[in-house]
Amino acid sequence: MTTDQTTERFRANYRANISRLYNGYLHMGFVALVGVTFIYHQFSRVESFNWQHGLGLIGTLMLWNFIEYFVHIQLGHKKKKLSAMFYKRHTGDHHTFFTEQLLVPQSHKDWRVTLFPAWLVLVTGLISVGIGHIIALFSAPEWGYVFSAGLMMGYLAYEFFHFCDHLPDNHLLVQLPWIGHMRQLHRLHHRRELMQTKNFNLTFPLADWVMGTFYWESPKTYTKEAMQNKYSAK
Repeated sequence: MTTDQTTERFRANYRANISRLYNGYLHMGFVALVGVTFIYHQFSRVESFNWQHGLGLIGTLMLWNFIEYFVHIQLGHKKKKLSAMFYKRHTGDHHTFFTEQLLVPQSHKDWRVTLFPAWLVLVTGLISVGIGHIIALFSAPEWGYVFSAGLMMGYLAYEFFHFCDHLPDNHLLVQLPWIGHMRQLHRLHHRRELMQTKNFNLTFPLADWVMGTFYWESPKTYTKEAMQNKYSAK
């Protein structure tokens, strides 16, 4: 059995086990509603947002970039007892379901293996608030609010960009330069021989550049006809 046939069999089995009650639109809507409400609430508590707060927000987003990077590697691609569920969902499910050639969901049901579990946005909010309170103990309270909002912005950006990474090649969002560039980096990350070593950033490849794991190739054309020819050649 070829690698592509194994992937198709896995996809069929995975889809068969998705609950009939699951709705990708509700999943995405819940994450967006909770995340945006949280960000609005945190910023609303900053009495006068100024350029210093802006720099603090940028710094938080840069910190998130490295959090995104190391969580992706350490939890998503290294099998450890404490993060076994994360590893299974990411390397076991996501990287088996989606390959470099088969990157696009067929329906909103496939978003279950594209997006993080919906409850994780709540966990992110709790962690953000907890760290924000610690920051507030050593500085003005608004710095805690800015930090909390920044972490949630990073989380939502991750979900958004990762979702865009799995859109069809001709989708309007994919034609946008930044999103299109990150999508190509993620496609390369889904290549079997690169998934453990290259392109772990989803929002901006800062940490990949710093850590020496950035890898680029020009996009290829993955047409349905080309894929059929590939199967027939085997």
